[in-house]
Amino acid sequence: MRLPLIALLACLVSAPICAERLFDIDGPVELHIWLTAKAGHADALQKTFAEVFYPAVSSMPGFRSALLMRKPSTDEFTVRLSFDTEEQRMEWVASDKHQHAWPALSSHSMKTDFDGFAVVHPK
Repeated sequence: MRLPLIALLACLVSAPICAERLFDIDGPVELHIWLTAKAGHADALQKTFAEVFYPAVSSMPGFRSALLMRKPSTDEFTVRLSFDTEEQRMEWVASDKHQHAWPALSSHSMKTDFDGFAVVHPK
């Protein structure tokens, strides 16, 4: 399920909208966020992830992992963010920490998109 950018922005900026489940996932959820750094902002995006975003998100209940990946020789990044439940992901989005960390990270991006996934473990 790929949501339009306007839904992402509404969710990431406005906590009341995020009070609703975006993904019908009962177990672990992983969010992939694609960012294209503004010209000259790739290093700042990486630094902000390490010094602002990761410390904030990793302190939240249900946090599993957060990785920033960069496509080689480009300014394209992917954030892989995982929580135990969709409800805990929504608590992160509604938190004061998110209201500080996300704008700090996304301010270095000229294009942002995302999608959510249920985590499926082999039996």
